[in-house]
Amino acid sequence: MEKFPDTKFESVGYKKEFGFQLVEMKDLFSFKPDTKKNPFQPHRINFFAILLLTEGEMTHEVDFVEYKMTEGDCLFISKDQIHKFDKSGNYNGYGVIFTEEFMLHHLSLSAFSKISFFHNNHLNPSLFKDPGNRDLFLVALKRELSLDLGKAKADVVASMLTVFLLKTQLNTNRALQFYPNDYLQFMEFRKLVSSKYTETRTAKDYTSFLNITHKQLNKLCKEFTKKTTKEYINNYIVLEAKRKLAATNLPIKHIAYECGFSEMTNFLKFFKQITGITPKQFREIRT
Repeated sequence: MEKFPDTKFESVGYKKEFGFQLVEMKDLFSFKPDTKKNPFQPHRINFFAILLLTEGEMTHEVDFVEYKMTEGDCLFISKDQIHKFDKSGNYNGYGVIFTEEFMLHHLSLSAFSKISFFHNNHLNPSLFKDPGNRDLFLVALKRELSLDLGKAKADVVASMLTVFLLKTQLNTNRALQFYPNDYLQFMEFRKLVSSKYTETRTAKDYTSFLNITHKQLNKLCKEFTKKTTKEYINNYIVLEAKRKLAATNLPIKHIAYECGFSEMTNFLKFFKQITGITPKQFREIRT
C-alpha cells in the first residue's frame, strides 16, 4: 500500500476556473488533522505547480531532494511528483497550479517547446530566482483573474503564464531554441521510457522504437534535459525505484523485479552506482 496520498486538482478546495488556480500558501496550510490533506507530509500531485515565495525562507522537498528557498525564489513542480511543505518555516507566498489539460489546450506548442522546466522536471525540479519578473506576473495575474473575461480568460491567463516562464527561462540563461518536431519526438521518447523502462535500459532499443540513430536521440536528450540518453534512462529508473522504496513496504527484491531487474545483485549495484547508497540505506533514511 502506498504511503503517499494523491492530491488532485479538483480536491484543493478553492475556486476552480478552467484548470488554473492562484492559491496563497497560508490557505493551503488550513487543513484539518482528521483529513489526509496535510501539506506538510509527502503527497503526490496530479497537476503542475509553481511555488512563488514572497516572504521568509523555507526548505521544500520534491522527490526526496530538499531545496532551500528564500524570498524571491520560484520552484517548478511537475505532475506526479511527490513533495511536501516546510512545517517549521515562517514564510508565505503563492502557488500557481494548473492541469495538464490547461497546459496542452492553452499554451502554444512553439512556446511550450522553449520552456525547459516542462522537459527536465522528472529528474530535476527547476529552482530559479527572478523577483522582478515574479512580482509583475503576480500583480497582473491577480488583476486578470478578478475580471470577467468570459471564455477568453483561459487564453489571457495562459498568455501571462507563457510570458512569465519564457522570461524566466531567458533570465536564467537557459533559453532553449527547439523546433516543434524535435519536441514531439522527445516527448515520444519520454512516453516510451515511462512505459518500457521495466523492459529495457538500453538506449539502442529506444532508437529502434523511434526509428532514429543513437546520435539523433542523444542530441534530443541533451537539448531538452542536458543529459545523455543513458543518463536520462538511468535517472528515470532510479527515481521510480526511490518512489517505490519510500512509498511502499514491498521487499527490495520485489521492487528490483518491478523495475526490470531479474537479479537482485544487479539492481543493488545499479542503484548504488548512481545514488552512492544502497536501496536499504535509502529506505532507512526515508522512514
